[in-house]
Amino acid sequence: MSQHNERRVERATRELKRVEQFWQTTLPTSFRELYTHYTCPFVAPCEFFTLRAIVQGTGREFGMLPSFLPFGLDIDEGGIYGFYATDEPSDLWPVLYWEADEMFLRPVSSDFDAFLRRCVLVGRYQTEMQGPDDTADADAEQDRRELARILDLPEDLITGPVPGNDTLLYERLIASDPMDAVSLCHVGCARLAWGRRERALDYFHRACEAAPYFGDALYLVAYVHLEQENYARAVQGWWGVVQRLLLLCTRTYAWDLGADHPEADIYEVAADGLSQLTEHATPDMLASPLWRVITQEEPYDPDVREQLGNTLLGLGDLAGAEREYLNALSLCAADASRQPDRLYDALIALYERCARHRESALAQFDRTLPRPAV
Repeated sequence: MSQHNERRVERATRELKRVEQFWQTTLPTSFRELYTHYTCPFVAPCEFFTLRAIVQGTGREFGMLPSFLPFGLDIDEGGIYGFYATDEPSDLWPVLYWEADEMFLRPVSSDFDAFLRRCVLVGRYQTEMQGPDDTADADAEQDRRELARILDLPEDLITGPVPGNDTLLYERLIASDPMDAVSLCHVGCARLAWGRRERALDYFHRACEAAPYFGDALYLVAYVHLEQENYARAVQGWWGVVQRLLLLCTRTYAWDLGADHPEADIYEVAADGLSQLTEHATPDMLASPLWRVITQEEPYDPDVREQLGNTLLGLGDLAGAEREYLNALSLCAADASRQPDRLYDALIALYERCARHRESALAQFDRTLPRPAV
């Protein structure tokens, strides 16, 4: 190795260590490998932040989920890619996409290796759809081959045929990452459009298992049961939706469910469904403090969600309390008339109580950031 490369590797090692200190974790192996070879990695459509920018908090926002760790920008859509820091080892952390304008998160890949494979597949597909550009295509092809060599990616990603349409792309992504919840949902919607409801349900259930934190997959399960007039099962699905974070539920127009399907928040449609079909709720649902908020109060009022968090904390439901403090924070983050310092105080105290020091430190960092514009 040349002296220049030795210095580059040493510098990268130091900066990776700073990221680990900021995120309070050990970084995924392939993430470290990527930044050891590239100062500013670019794997279309993801333009990765520099390590220095990550340490400075680039991509983080006031009111953001503390366990979301941003690392790159989508050059086409403008959203942010990042890890969802769970209790699993970092090599198994899923990658999420943050849509800042709409303020929601959705899963992208089940881990970072799968994310790199996805970027290569999607990058080739987008290049094909945009039409020929011999010089740019040749450069992109060379970059992908070099990346595949360094990270030992499958050769078929680089040389295999490019999917001919969106559905074929989603099927190819599922073949590469069987835990790709969003692609599973899209393929399920395609099966539903073909009249294959049971096959669609199979895809939606697989998406629920792949990303149990994602409300949309549960919503799609409920939608199929509602179409079949299986109201009890539909209510179960909606109940699952409202037990997810507001930030982890998107919009109905993200899914191709026909022209007659209402365009609204997934969470809102689920809450309305529960209010209309109360007679199909189980005793456990009816006894839950969350049920009262969803069906009898104003679920989009941050004060109501904060009070629910306090109630659940008093009952010893720490996970429920965290969910509701985060829900309240996301609802009032852009509201200049509200002061969410109390919510950050409650969250940080909860994280410290549970020895979740990473989330506590990042919540303390985020509260110092500018409030988002309305």
